[in-house]
Amino acid sequence: MTAELDLRPATESDRTYIARLNYLADVFGKESAPLSESFAQDYDYYVSTWRPGDGGVIAWRELVPAGGVWLLWGTAQRHGYGHVAEGIPELALAVEERFKGQGLGTVLLDAAANLARQMGAPGISLSVAHSNSRADRLYRHVGFEQVDDAAGHYVLLKQWG
Repeated sequence: MTAELDLRPATESDRTYIARLNYLADVFGKESAPLSESFAQDYDYYVSTWRPGDGGVIAWRELVPAGGVWLLWGTAQRHGYGHVAEGIPELALAVEERFKGQGLGTVLLDAAANLARQMGAPGISLSVAHSNSRADRLYRHVGFEQVDDAAGHYVLLKQWG
């Protein structure tokens, strides 16, 4: 990474940017791609239910938002694709296209894990589409392990002692 990276806790004023990141996650960063059929329903959970106290980080490079990660604390009744258990947050993450390949995803994953640890969680989970091999490789490289294979996506979990 060439320019200095500034990681800031996500606040309520970042919700619009989190909505953008949710969109980027839905289309795997390809802004010309069509939205998934479940985008509206997913938006309701991944953006509308998120609260700043749930945890999140926005990465900035030279006053430009470069990506972010936010935590979702699902329940048995209401959760996202990567939910494994109550008390283990699911993360959602996206990086702006022009910042991909610079290690930002790894930095954001580390930030999410640190947040979850500080909040007392025994681990962190996520969902990755079968077709998103680049992200899948990254997640497994940083210690996430597959715990489920659902329709069209893997559920991955990273735990700590």
